[in-house]
Amino acid sequence: MERPSQPSEIPAERRPSGIVFPMAVIELGTSAIRMAIGETDGVSGVRMLEQLVRGVSLGKDTFTRREIKRETLLQCVNVLKSYRRKLEEYQCINPQHIRVVATSAVREATNRMAFLDRIYTSTGFIVEPIDDAEIARVTYLGIRPLLEREPELRDAMTLLMEVGGGNTEILLLRGRNIIHSQSYRLGSLRLQQMIKQYHAARDQTLSIMHGQIDRALEQLRDVIPQYGNIELLALGGDVRFAAKTLQLDVADADVIRVPLPKLRRLTNELSQLSVEQIMSKHHLELTQAETLVPALLTHVRMARMLNADHLLVTGFNLRDALLQGMMQPADWSEDFREQIIRSAEELARKFQLDLDHSQHVAELSGQIFRALRPVHQMDVRCETILYVAALLYEAGLFVSTPSYHKHSYYLIINSEIFGLNSLDHKLVALVARYHRRAAPKPTHEAFAELDRDSRVVLSRLSSILRIAIALAQSRSQRIREMDCAVEKTRLIIRARGRTGDLSMEQLELRQNAGFFEDVFGLSVLLRESPS
Repeated sequence: MERPSQPSEIPAERRPSGIVFPMAVIELGTSAIRMAIGETDGVSGVRMLEQLVRGVSLGKDTFTRREIKRETLLQCVNVLKSYRRKLEEYQCINPQHIRVVATSAVREATNRMAFLDRIYTSTGFIVEPIDDAEIARVTYLGIRPLLEREPELRDAMTLLMEVGGGNTEILLLRGRNIIHSQSYRLGSLRLQQMIKQYHAARDQTLSIMHGQIDRALEQLRDVIPQYGNIELLALGGDVRFAAKTLQLDVADADVIRVPLPKLRRLTNELSQLSVEQIMSKHHLELTQAETLVPALLTHVRMARMLNADHLLVTGFNLRDALLQGMMQPADWSEDFREQIIRSAEELARKFQLDLDHSQHVAELSGQIFRALRPVHQMDVRCETILYVAALLYEAGLFVSTPSYHKHSYYLIINSEIFGLNSLDHKLVALVARYHRRAAPKPTHEAFAELDRDSRVVLSRLSSILRIAIALAQSRSQRIREMDCAVEKTRLIIRARGRTGDLSMEQLELRQNAGFFEDVFGLSVLLRESPS
């Protein structure tokens, strides 16, 4: 199978300079605002200089009121102003070397736009709400060297788990290959706020939490293999605190084994204490103490589901991943694209697609894309979007045959494809949507929401997909290899090898090439291979 091609060179603005400079990541999380400051020469990775944490209860507001209160906003402004001063001490003032992100507490707030605007006008920081797909992407890229370095994880089945305040991120891997990626609305602070709304007695609290956690994790049973050992690798401050309390030292680059019976006993002990008692006994801030028991319970219940007698804990965190990711802000390496495509193929199997046919269409799409590169000037990102859309364009047949292209859009947009951010995911769904029937129109809401560049990309990719589908219409795969060339105002496609009669494909092209001709200004001619 021929995958999207490798870019020929690294853009000049991303080449390493060899000069050491500071970089910083600020994360507006559900219970705290955290900052990591590092330095790098652009070649040898990032060396951590300092990490700061200030508790701010953004999640409490969002998960109970659906909006961020004015008092919380002012707290955020004050914390970010203090972080700005700290960055100036490190002479970290280049905006390109500072990334400020926000997770579910800001993303789900109804007043998030006003919140982000106020942060910008008060501090100068442009806050970027990152979605679950982006978190999974940077986490995977950051943790991958660790997986390769640790002998017990290099070829193992590993479930990577991070229980955040709002959501729990799950990555299931075999070695370095992703089998499943999903975000679940199961967060420690979300659970804590739900319990408060129930006004449950303390002896009922654990039972309610167990029920909520088990219901959320039950969805994983369909994707977790029921045989063999699975290593549970846990990320997050709560589980690191537990390891430290159990006198197990977590170094940033190491993985340590935490026996499940010890973790279960510690969790039970903590669950008998009030939040105030946890704060006092363990010298924690309120925002840390509130999330501790729900997070540890989630890890214990997951280990129980996996029949594990231990879990692995690492000091790696989201800010580490984001710092490393700033050196390569758009990873479209061959290996990473393979993970995206593998995720899309798993989705194709879920919707019971004819994967041989879908892969054939995807390969033809790629050949046409590369032949037209001097005309369209699109990059490997666009080629990957086209390839994934070609794999999934018939997903809507899982629902019904009439208007299945619209069903394809709905199924894709509401499914997770690892490695794609929200825009790329939307483009995949729309390219699949427009593989037949009407061309994109301004009256189509999803199309109208795109910016101009994305609209152009969508039109080009969906028109190429229509040509590839026409060439594969017989489902005989008799056109496997072809030569494509632009000659004046025509795209000439010459099939290679012994293809036989291509009259059906030529008829399909005449009927379905109109959109391509409108987009590229080129007619399409298919020529049979010489006999």
